[in-house]
Amino acid sequence: MVKAVIGDETQLTSAEDRLSQSGLTSQVGLVIGKLSSKLDRGFIFDLVPTPPNDAGESACSLLETTKDDNKRKGFKSKSQPAVDSSALNIDSDWVAEHARQVSRMLVGGMKVIGVYVWVSDSAFKNSTITLFQLLQTVKGVAEAAPVTETDWDERLLIHICYSPRRWTCRNCVLSSNITSSSIRPCDFKMGRVLSSLQAFRCTYNFKLRLPVTHESASNAQALSSILRHVISVHAKELMDAKAMIDGNLVSCTVTLSLLE
Repeated sequence: MVKAVIGDETQLTSAEDRLSQSGLTSQVGLVIGKLSSKLDRGFIFDLVPTPPNDAGESACSLLETTKDDNKRKGFKSKSQPAVDSSALNIDSDWVAEHARQVSRMLVGGMKVIGVYVWVSDSAFKNSTITLFQLLQTVKGVAEAAPVTETDWDERLLIHICYSPRRWTCRNCVLSSNITSSSIRPCDFKMGRVLSSLQAFRCTYNFKLRLPVTHESASNAQALSSILRHVISVHAKELMDAKAMIDGNLVSCTVTLSLLE
């Protein structure tokens, strides 16, 4: 279980400055990083905002709720402010689709490990509906962008609050039945993360021979199907490959995806 999270100070400070200067009252996006089961830690490399959908609509917005709405939802009127409050609304399906696309472009060792939201503290805590929607968004992202083949049943939820200004990290335990107990606070701090990473480049040479058949033949296949099959064979070889650095066997991550 992730008990502590370290975010790259340079990247996250830059992201916070960008958000504060944007004038936006809400934004949702993806957390890029790595989760370590051995260390029970998470490492955040950067934040990627989810762009507007094909219709030009924002993936995140604030909806105004009146006192009458809150009463219908079962809130005690004594606890409600005299003015209207705002509830967070997220297009969970679009955020999940964004996660699927981003995960295909990431280099080895970097994954989509959660969701961040930029919103005021009052809007974040406005109701249990907001929390449930956030958990559903995190779960949708996890399904669209698995961390490993066996997958990891935890993801991060980062709340960047601008009133007052602070960062809060929560660990979301994914299950078929999501409840308020599925989300737990974890320690968060900033430090040097990206500078500790190492990148290696290697070349894999192979020859590709394709069968040519007449289109009327009984065993004829589409060229795309043939290419996908042949590439998948080489992909399996790469996934099973072992790496050695200075004569020492090391653990490495190979990221491959076959585009449709």
